Amino acid sequence: MAPDASAPPAAPGPGDAPRPGRRAPWGGVAAAAAVLLLGGAVLQQHEVAEGRGRRRAVLERADLAARAIEDDLSRSLAAAHALAALVRHADVDRFEQIADELLSHYGGISSLQLAPGGVLTRIHPLAGNEAALGLDLLADPEHRDSAERTLESRQLTAEGPFELRQGGQGVVGRIAVFRTAPGGGEAFWGFVAVAVRLPEVVSRTRVAALSAGGLDWALRRDGAARPFASSGGALPRDAVAVKVRLPGEAWELDVAPREGWVRWGGLVMPAALLLLVAAASGLLAHRLLRLPEELRRAVDERTAALALANRRLAAELVERQRAEEARQAAEAQARHGQKMEAVGLLAGGIAHDFNNLLTGILGYAELLGEAGTAADEAAAGIRQAARRGAALTRQLLGFARRGKYQQVPVNVHALVREVSALLERTLDKRIAIRHRLAAGSAVVRGDPDQLQQVVLNLAVNARDAMPSGGTLTFEVAEVELDAEGTRARPGLAPGPHVAVTVADTGVGIPAVVRDRVFDPFFTTKPAGQGTGMGLAMVYGIVQNHGGWVGFESEEGKGARFTVLLPEAPAPERDEAVPAGAPEHGAGRVLVADDERGVRETTARLLRRLGYDALPAASMEEALEVQGRGALDLALVDLAMPAGDGPETLRALRRAQPELPAVLMTGYGLDARVREALEGGFRGILHKPFSLEELAAEVARAVRRRGA
Repeated sequence: MAPDASAPPAAPGPGDAPRPGRRAPWGGVAAAAAVLLLGGAVLQQHEVAEGRGRRRAVLERADLAARAIEDDLSRSLAAAHALAALVRHADVDRFEQIADELLSHYGGISSLQLAPGGVLTRIHPLAGNEAALGLDLLADPEHRDSAERTLESRQLTAEGPFELRQGGQGVVGRIAVFRTAPGGGEAFWGFVAVAVRLPEVVSRTRVAALSAGGLDWALRRDGAARPFASSGGALPRDAVAVKVRLPGEAWELDVAPREGWVRWGGLVMPAALLLLVAAASGLLAHRLLRLPEELRRAVDERTAALALANRRLAAELVERQRAEEARQAAEAQARHGQKMEAVGLLAGGIAHDFNNLLTGILGYAELLGEAGTAADEAAAGIRQAARRGAALTRQLLGFARRGKYQQVPVNVHALVREVSALLERTLDKRIAIRHRLAAGSAVVRGDPDQLQQVVLNLAVNARDAMPSGGTLTFEVAEVELDAEGTRARPGLAPGPHVAVTVADTGVGIPAVVRDRVFDPFFTTKPAGQGTGMGLAMVYGIVQNHGGWVGFESEEGKGARFTVLLPEAPAPERDEAVPAGAPEHGAGRVLVADDERGVRETTARLLRRLGYDALPAASMEEALEVQGRGALDLALVDLAMPAGDGPETLRALRRAQPELPAVLMTGYGLDARVREALEGGFRGILHKPFSLEELAAEVARAVRRRGA
């Protein structure tokens, strides 16, 4: 039967193909899905990279905070060393007076304690600590293990934190003291201890600044589950953790961003853009499927262009990775510099405090006995020991890059010959010494003792590298550096330089340790044969003299260390001051120093020289002394609380504009000292100073006033 022409067309069956112009949009859907997947992967990688960067930044801040805690507690607990030294060599009847001085010098200390035989008998201040009197540290279960560990180690150990009896948390540093026994040897005397308030340590260091920077933190004992101090916020399990190492104790500092590692809010705009791009891509794909053949060819061409762009993107990613390996090598170099600066800061602080102590010791020794008496002979021994201590502090200040003690012309040829002559008397006969001194004047400016230490340390290291003999060569030459030469040697300026090279034919330096040769306390020598400070001190002194040090070495073929120092004009005259008897004088001389031992001994020495010496412990006291009568000269310490040296001089000169002044300092010629000298001081006294140095500088300053 024929079909009805008026009947509607039959619906397409499952096997029928779509009609032209009615194609299904599956191609557009697939394109949109692919864009979403690819974009999501890119966004995820972006967030992962950002999270890693944030983690590195948080780790650096946490490490700085941890090192700040270590430095702060080490300085406070160092009071225990000072107290132990006094107990070991002196009577403790003046304990309260000594404790007051230590409390004023070392910040953050809660109390100082004496425990003869292990029993707490004296605490200062006593208020709030009465209940601790009579505590037997070696018998009490809470303190016995720590006390026994301190006794066995004979080192400073830290215990805590725990609740202090006067309230709050604290840390106790303890040292076992041994005295010389009547029959010889040493006998255990007891313990000295220092208590430090933990909240003050947190507030003084970078830890408190973490909270202000949007970071949560927690301090806990190493291995403990609960923190003993925190910012109050909950920390995730993947918080960064940094060790805080104390004498005989270890803590852990955990830090994490308050809002978490992943900032989802930053993904809203990229995600919206991604959805928009995906939708547009789907519509475009759907449209392209309906275009004629020539449009498909255009799509093929565009696809090829995208492939080329992807290859270029891949090349850019490779280049970016190389750049990151280079924003990492620079970062490692910066961390090394920070480590050297941190150790140098600690060494400089110790040397400065030690110079103040040596000034008092040397001054009191000058005041002991008349010439030719037994007391004078004993005083001479004290003076000699104090001068040796001063030489040690000069080395510490050189390593710490805290300035030079002198700024005089130094003939490098003569310096090398002196070191060579010194070594020839002790050198293995199988080691031959060679000299190649080819420079012209070979003069630099600096501290001759420190520069001699540089050459001597390099020569000793070269000697130790040739146990079977060899050749030790000293070379001195003039080098003219241009801009290209200084780029390869950071810290140098273009111009003439003196190059000092110490070379050996020894065992050489293994490649695995070459990056650490200038690190402090690093040594490859057997135990007991090296401290690891020789090359670190070379590095610090050379840097402080505006120079550069580097080396070349091949294992089994020796090493060459080269020091470059800016060349200076040859001196026109001898700058040395002839020795002689101390010069006497007259006049009112102010001695302003917050260290009592320094100002008392200096004042007494000035009175011996005929001056009317007037001591003052602060800027306020100095102005009171001036108010009682005009001054002829002012000796002022560089670093004093409530008004440093330059500020004190400005206040004094409001009443006496032409008042001459001499600066006293335990540092070398660093930036602060140079600024003070340019600001009106007419001379400088480096602590510790002798009677002769004091007399000469005071007389010189007084003469300049009359000139």
